[in-house]
Amino acid sequence: MTKKRIPQNQVEFYEPIFPGQLAGKEVFDKESRRLGLIKSIRIEYLPWKVSLIIKGLNLEIPVDLSEVSNIGTVVQLKTKITAMPELNVNDVIRLREEIKEDLKEMNNSIF
Repeated sequence: MTKKRIPQNQVEFYEPIFPGQLAGKEVFDKESRRLGLIKSIRIEYLPWKVSLIIKGLNLEIPVDLSEVSNIGTVVQLKTKITAMPELNVNDVIRLREEIKEDLKEMNNSIF
């Protein structure tokens, strides 16, 4: 995992357990296409903005919280996201393992 430089006006939050209350949930767009999993939450300030970071196949994108229609067992978005390809169940399993590994590496680098 490469270290990303985070701008000074934002912070990214990760849940301590994965999957967590939000992290690891599947994300579906308006047309019920499975896009990826929630990896983290990003808060930017000045101006204030809250985004969910969605991990897809070889791609992570922030989705503004205002674009979320519903959060339950899955996260449903209000819009169609064309930038991300649709996933199958095997992709979801692989992404869960990738996120776990990323979090483990991040945790090891902190301590």
